[in-house]
Amino acid sequence: MKKVVYLFATLVLFAGISLNAQSKISFNGGANLALPMGSFADVAGFGFGASVGGEMPLADKITGTASVGYLMFGEKELGAPGFSVKSSFSAIPILVGSKYALGDKFYGAAEVGFHLFSSKVTSEVTFFGTTTTSEGTANTTDFTIGVGGGYMFGKFDVSAKYYLVSDANYLGVRVAYHF
Repeated sequence: MKKVVYLFATLVLFAGISLNAQSKISFNGGANLALPMGSFADVAGFGFGASVGGEMPLADKITGTASVGYLMFGEKELGAPGFSVKSSFSAIPILVGSKYALGDKFYGAAEVGFHLFSSKVTSEVTFFGTTTTSEGTANTTDFTIGVGGGYMFGKFDVSAKYYLVSDANYLGVRVAYHF
């Protein structure tokens, strides 16, 4: 699966480079916040990170988008007396999509792509005064769909999107600056 993700990212990069010679591509960088939803909120805390992206006009009101970022989700602890489980997650979202202008400043947006997740789980069991600790890590790649909208003012872009990522859905908010 990692080969598919790397191939996908390489194609997006080369498509962007070759299209840059034919049309105007603008770049942006931003700060991201992520609020886990559903069952993901039970095991992951509030997330934050950064991302970079590019945009290219495709039609009158349609703009193509591509982005890559990094998110870290806060550690969460679950458990009962004598037993606790701590989990932490990080993700690298790789997304392509489009924005549709709803006026001069507002837009709707949709994206598809992948999230490369890395997770770590630590458990502690105390039984008759003896504590045993175990730790596990995992890396997964999950298909992603993101839907939302945003508002442009000057060179700043504020957007909110809901990301459907297998069992790790979250609401993302991004503030970006266009170069």
